[in-house]
Amino acid sequence: MRSIQVLDCTLRDGGYVNDWDFGYNNIKRIISNLNESDIDIIECGFIRDKSEKVEKDENHSNYDSFSSLIKYDKKLFKKDKDYCLMLLAETYNVDNLKMRTQNYINTIRLSFHKSDMEKGLAMAKIIKEKGYKLFLQPTATMGYSDDEIIELLKKCNEIMPESVAIVDTFGEMLPNNVVWLTNLFDKYLDKNIKLSFHAHNNLQTAYSNAIIFMNNTSLDRNIVIDSSIYGMGRGAGNLPTELILDYLNKYYDKEYNLLPILNTVDNILLKIKEDNYWGYSLEYYLSAIHHCHPKYGIYFSQNKTLTTSDISTLLDSISDDKRIDFDLDYAQGLYQSFCEKEVDVSDNYDKLIDIIGKKDIILIGPGSSITKEQQKIGDLVNDRKKYFSIAINSNLIFDTNAVFCSNRKRYQELDIDKAKQYIFTSNVISKDTSDLVFDYQECLASEYENSDNSLLMLLNILKQCKLSNKVLLAGFDGFSINHDDNFYKEDILYVIDKNKISELNNLITKYIKFYKKKLNIEFLTKSLYNLENKYD
Repeated sequence: MRSIQVLDCTLRDGGYVNDWDFGYNNIKRIISNLNESDIDIIECGFIRDKSEKVEKDENHSNYDSFSSLIKYDKKLFKKDKDYCLMLLAETYNVDNLKMRTQNYINTIRLSFHKSDMEKGLAMAKIIKEKGYKLFLQPTATMGYSDDEIIELLKKCNEIMPESVAIVDTFGEMLPNNVVWLTNLFDKYLDKNIKLSFHAHNNLQTAYSNAIIFMNNTSLDRNIVIDSSIYGMGRGAGNLPTELILDYLNKYYDKEYNLLPILNTVDNILLKIKEDNYWGYSLEYYLSAIHHCHPKYGIYFSQNKTLTTSDISTLLDSISDDKRIDFDLDYAQGLYQSFCEKEVDVSDNYDKLIDIIGKKDIILIGPGSSITKEQQKIGDLVNDRKKYFSIAINSNLIFDTNAVFCSNRKRYQELDIDKAKQYIFTSNVISKDTSDLVFDYQECLASEYENSDNSLLMLLNILKQCKLSNKVLLAGFDGFSINHDDNFYKEDILYVIDKNKISELNNLITKYIKFYKKKLNIEFLTKSLYNLENKYD
């Protein structure tokens, strides 16, 4: 009768969430709890080359040697249990892998991309020769054609690893894909090799797909199911260990102990999830349905300037040779090309200069400070002889002279008032000839990096106008971790990755300091960008 094993990869795949920084005691507790649960295989993390730029100290589940792993406590490793580490073919020098001389780490999982298949298979032979059980993980299995899978499996049969996996790297598999791939692998893979299944949860199908894989009645071989506690994993996460163990207890007469798994959730992972969220997300869903690396979806979503339709269009435009591996330069190029529109802006700078005249300029952002200082700002805005006011990306709560918008998403939310002057960058589609449109590429704040932050783009336009007028900033408060504090009203709130908040604040501060050399900038309201800590 075939066996079903569960491999828990919390300390390895889950580590993408928190940069493998579980902490010394938590790593020991997770391994101990997995031992107590009687799970079959425990993946303790990555084995890395010393040259790789990731933390490899006692608090991280990355190791440059086996001796650095057992420092936790040799007693953690049970003689009747399989423990493994994963190495990446594209970054690891297999010559650095020591011969297997101990019993606690007996299995190596080798992950390789299709483009590195030959290199990966060559490494696989060496790993076996060094005495390890070998699990092969050809990532993004959906990226292989049937003929390529058959060719891969024939080569795997020559090596005879312990297991070969179907890997749903982008979480894009539907039940029919699982059935088809399972049958294809089963037909061409040597019957003495275990078949593994590694699911990601982008489409919320990891659990159902794992059940379909296990319940395939034509599958007559030993199998392995990958999972992580609480589904911990990058983005949408993985198949939750506690769910699959409970299913196997109920329907396959297994006797896994769920309590230590649930204790791990309660005592360790809930806290990690507070600081590093994983779970269903729009960007991972979009990446899955467009069959591409999820980092593309994240990159386009994090710009906060694109509609969901825009993001879908961009994901659909990714060339086939770029879909599997994320290429930041390529993604940036796609984004900028998408935003660029040919427009005639030859006299728009002069028009803007004429419209503003000699009045001081008030730029009003959506920060919560504009409600606290509403009376003061309102009095200045209403003094139209002295001030020319421009709201950024929103109609706000003031009757401003103009509205500036460089954000396609915010443009859709604008309530157009024909009495106002509208100023756009060319990535925003304007059909009114009275609107002033400026070239998107030309407006990017490019002194430090090509930032398309709306405030910085407008300051760049004013800088190019060479105005000597005062530029007063209100409602540009800077971003805080508490998202509710960032905007003056809830319906314009958007969530910013808290790991990026400090970086974004520092970048905008640096730009404002730069623009102060060209423009007479003062702050009307309190702001994290105001290094002088004073405001009128």
